[in-house]
Amino acid sequence: MPYEQGMQIVFDLVSRTTVVCFRDTIEMFGPFKDRWEAIHAGEQYCRNHGWIDTISEAIPVPET
Repeated sequence: MPYEQGMQIVFDLVSRTTVVCFRDTIEMFGPFKDRWEAIHAGEQYCRNHGWIDTISEAIPVPET
């Protein structure tokens, strides 16, 4: 998935949180039940703040 330059989403397995670095802001979210959920939430945060994800519809969402 093409992230913007400087955009990072990091999942911490111990605390089960994710840290999102996007356009000069750093946010922490969680806890999450797994890595996929955490990364998805981080990407959604970036979408809500202006990131244009051109391929998100092409990735299937696993059933829980």
